[in-house]
Amino acid sequence: MNKLISDLECRILSETDVNQALEIARQYGNLLWFADIGIYDAPTIENHLINQCLNFFENQPAACGDHVTSVVHVISEPLLTGGHTRLMEKLAGMHEESVDLIISRQASMRAELRVSNFFSKVLKVASVRPIDIVIELVNMFRLYEKIILHIHPDDIYAVAACGVVKRLYNKNIFFVNHADHVFTYGSMVADYYFELSSYGKRLDSKKTILGKKTFLGIPVHFSIAPSNLDFKPSEDQQLLFVSAGSDVKYKPNKGSDIFELVSRILEVYNSSKFLIIGSNLKSSFWFWALKLKYGRRLDIRSHLEFDEYNNAVAKADFYVDSHPIPGGTAFAEQYLGGRRCVGLVSPIQGYSPADKLKRISVDEVLESISDYKHSDSILAEIISVNGVENVKHRYLACISNGVICENMLDSSNAWTGDVAFFKKDSLRLNADVSVNTFCSLYGLGGGYAVSLFRSLTLRKQIKLLVKLVVSLCKFEKKAA
Repeated sequence: MNKLISDLECRILSETDVNQALEIARQYGNLLWFADIGIYDAPTIENHLINQCLNFFENQPAACGDHVTSVVHVISEPLLTGGHTRLMEKLAGMHEESVDLIISRQASMRAELRVSNFFSKVLKVASVRPIDIVIELVNMFRLYEKIILHIHPDDIYAVAACGVVKRLYNKNIFFVNHADHVFTYGSMVADYYFELSSYGKRLDSKKTILGKKTFLGIPVHFSIAPSNLDFKPSEDQQLLFVSAGSDVKYKPNKGSDIFELVSRILEVYNSSKFLIIGSNLKSSFWFWALKLKYGRRLDIRSHLEFDEYNNAVAKADFYVDSHPIPGGTAFAEQYLGGRRCVGLVSPIQGYSPADKLKRISVDEVLESISDYKHSDSILAEIISVNGVENVKHRYLACISNGVICENMLDSSNAWTGDVAFFKKDSLRLNADVSVNTFCSLYGLGGGYAVSLFRSLTLRKQIKLLVKLVVSLCKFEKKAA
């Protein structure tokens, strides 16, 4: 995999066709996004492509003749699920005046309709060719003083456009890197690089970040917690334990998993039930043994509608954070919503002081359940770091006046995490590759697709072949 990445970088830097160079760079970023091999940014590629794109703007008119608006947010693709789009929506609502949004790729009709509720105007890129996309984005960006990025890690087109408007029009670029645990473009162009966690801060030390770094934190809404959260359940009591997260958050990795904890809870509290929301039992084979053992007492749902989800969580006696990948601030959100929260300490940590509610071992988690004590001091810390008004204050101070804040989670939480948790140490790559990425590499020639296929583990090779066959069948069906 390292040789493939090196070959692709050389191809990008030597490619004279800017469209080809931009497209290869997008695939390069996509591969590193999903395959952690210890590379977390690409400043040389960014700088090279920005210089190439600048050649298309030799006689560009100055922006001063246009009506320039203060702020625009930029997202690659708004989604209906996950925290990425929700974070952008929360930050957009913090401005005193309504702001605009630019979508640099595509959006489903439902997603576009949703985000339109948070912005005064939503603009979407219509161009297809890479350089045309960059040109269109530059012409949009130059009408704003400040550009706030919420882009996907592989969105090199938006990053190249930001590099052009910075050099031609001296715009200010702010980067809200929600995916702070993986590779991302953008380290070269951001004037201000927001830190969301102490985990992200540590990974950022491996990047070439030219701008200023400042702590933001992920905002979490607070509702008044019930006063009777202290609890000593009896072992024969009918309790409901709830956990929520996508498949990947429960997938075992490097010896870490949630299975022993789930099993011990259901063994000790033998009249209780455990509900996991967001994981698909058909594909999450790591849950099969537990499901066979506990039957209906372990309920795994791939999806619940918003109201159903809220009702299920509201009925929970305990909320258990996902593991080995935690729910991030979703865990803190449950605590601020008045839930009894427990969980195992994860190698992925430092997103909220709510980490202090977790324990290192299964025995310690069981002990915290048997005599649960609500902590007002942890609640106050979470509000200080993640409370909406406190995040808003830090956010607007930076956007308006360039105020820099130290990372509060470094002083709040004792670090025991592992920033190399996602890194693949084996010779074969255990990562999913999209059909689009594989086909794009195949179209480049040079043996890139074959090299990628050979670098995958046998299971991932089989999975990619199945996806290719399914994709081909769909294409033939449409053609017919």
